[in-house]
Amino acid sequence: MNRGIATLFSALAIILSLSCNSWQGTQRSADSGSLHGYSDKAILNRHQDSHVSFKDRTRELVDRAERLIKNNQDEGAVLDQRWYGLKYFGKHQELILNAASITFFGGLENDVRNYLGARYTSIDPVEENQDSGDIRMYRGNRKDGSYDFIIVGQNGNEVALKTIIRLLYLTEFVDDKTRQKYRDKLTSFTQSIQVLLSSVSPRDEFIAFFNRYGIDKPDAVIIGFRDDVRSLIKDEGISDPQSYTDESLRVNWYPDANGKRVLLVSIDKNRIFASRSGELIEAILAISAGIPPSVVLLGAGGAIDAPEMVGQIVAPAVVMNGASLVPYRKPSALAHIIRNKAAGEAAIKTADVSVESVVVETTAWVRKMKAQRIDTVDQELFHIMNAINSSPAAGKVGVFIGTLVTDNVSSNAQNNDTTLEGAEETIAATSDIRREFFSKVLKTLGIVKKETRWMPGRSESPEKRPLSLPAR
Repeated sequence: MNRGIATLFSALAIILSLSCNSWQGTQRSADSGSLHGYSDKAILNRHQDSHVSFKDRTRELVDRAERLIKNNQDEGAVLDQRWYGLKYFGKHQELILNAASITFFGGLENDVRNYLGARYTSIDPVEENQDSGDIRMYRGNRKDGSYDFIIVGQNGNEVALKTIIRLLYLTEFVDDKTRQKYRDKLTSFTQSIQVLLSSVSPRDEFIAFFNRYGIDKPDAVIIGFRDDVRSLIKDEGISDPQSYTDESLRVNWYPDANGKRVLLVSIDKNRIFASRSGELIEAILAISAGIPPSVVLLGAGGAIDAPEMVGQIVAPAVVMNGASLVPYRKPSALAHIIRNKAAGEAAIKTADVSVESVVVETTAWVRKMKAQRIDTVDQELFHIMNAINSSPAAGKVGVFIGTLVTDNVSSNAQNNDTTLEGAEETIAATSDIRREFFSKVLKTLGIVKKETRWMPGRSESPEKRPLSLPAR
């Protein structure tokens, strides 16, 4: 039996075994409205005019972060914990440890500033030119000279969780001098952390973005590796797109690409990280006037104990929910079969699992996934498929899904040749196969008329600037 057929049979078995245990997600609060209950204009007006509140999620998310870190240590860490923990906050260790408190705000920056009001004499950026698609760090200063360390990021359970994990790791990797100097602070560090998430859902945030820039009724939505797609469309002689970027989304909009309305969405940083990607799909379906678009996704993910897959584009046939956090407002399956129209564009058909954090990935977890015949891991695909399959448009949305395997999650902690740390190098070396994948899909959708074939040795990237990973 070939690998693709074996994977599909295994996936079906997994889904049948899980279907008896499907869970009921928490319902959307009255403040946020029902899933399909607001017109686009109503959501825009509500977002602009109403008071935005922030819900305290500290205990739930800090407890979850602590359990994941402990589990990662007990079950065999795959990831270099020091690298992951110090990547963002290492150079600000002293500033963080001297702060009276550390607060993560998940929401739009203007809403955060309105919420804080006149609480501080000033709110100063910790770094210059901070990327609005990533977390941003500030120092909230008081008259008495004390200050709080303020982190503003996208509204999402997983964005907050990832940030807390990195903060907690920061305290694990202090030198002896720092540990002695901040002994009391380190002992009570978790008590100084607060997590506040906005009452404006990502779905409403995205709909407001689309209304603001006049984006509606797309024929095709293409998520991931935006520059590759732009280059292919430009080669077709199609005019440059309209470009819009803020902390919610980074997009290109083609009102007329060979008669098609095409939306390109960047997947880098935190803008559509993890469950936010599902809410993006909900928002897109809401602005589609009952005619759902085709959805194309080329994401990035890790192979599960299969280093030979690194550098290839695979076609997921099924995706499982591997998250413990429940972000949904309605019932959800635990796995989805993917009617993947891009399956013919990849040699390997895979079963995928979407997790809430890379810290979930331990050597014991890898062995468990292998036993269940799961091939790859990511953080967005389940949310995207769940949004499609639980909507009224289920069965009407054509999906073209590929996963670029950028790293390998090994069952051997000593095997670190192709880990997440080197994923950027894999991305830099795979421009040709990405372009070929997109070229075939774009031709199928009627957006371009000619197809680009992979030619080994061609230039690595159509644009000489680094490409970014989704912010795993």
